Amino acid sequence: MDSNRSKCWAIKGSKPIKFTSGSKAKINIGGFYTENGEFYWYDLGITQNTDSYLKSLIKFQRDIGERIFLLLDRAPWHRSTKVKEFYQNNKHWLQILFFPPATPNRNPTEYCWKTTREDLTSIKSFKNIKVLKEELGEFWEKHTFTHKMSHYLKW
Repeated sequence: MDSNRSKCWAIKGSKPIKFTSGSKAKINIGGFYTENGEFYWYDLGITQNTDSYLKSLIKFQRDIGERIFLLLDRAPWHRSTKVKEFYQNNKHWLQILFFPPATPNRNPTEYCWKTTREDLTSIKSFKNIKVLKEELGEFWEKHTFTHKMSHYLKW
């Protein structure tokens, strides 16, 4: 909930003031970036796991209402046995392709995370988890990500 900004402006000779809540609480968020520039996010819960990912994937499909083609990083919850079985059983609406190992620069969602950190979470402290989630939701709802998904597919 506290910002992680390590640099700030201050009057020369004075001690910089960094406002913090003192909390080290955190949340685990996952997200889907669409070819239309929309960002769908989901709360992975206290620990990032297969069940919270599958729950969010089903919700994403309901929100989108059509077939989905996902490019995924190699997070453990994207590759577990339970998830692979889910992919297999839902081929009629879901197709999966994994990014090559160690290629975060090929994942457009990483740009969304970077922008969120630079424009919101690294410059501000939040009163509590509820406020943090609300402000993240508002940020992603208002912010337009302008990068083109097709640029990430050129390998």
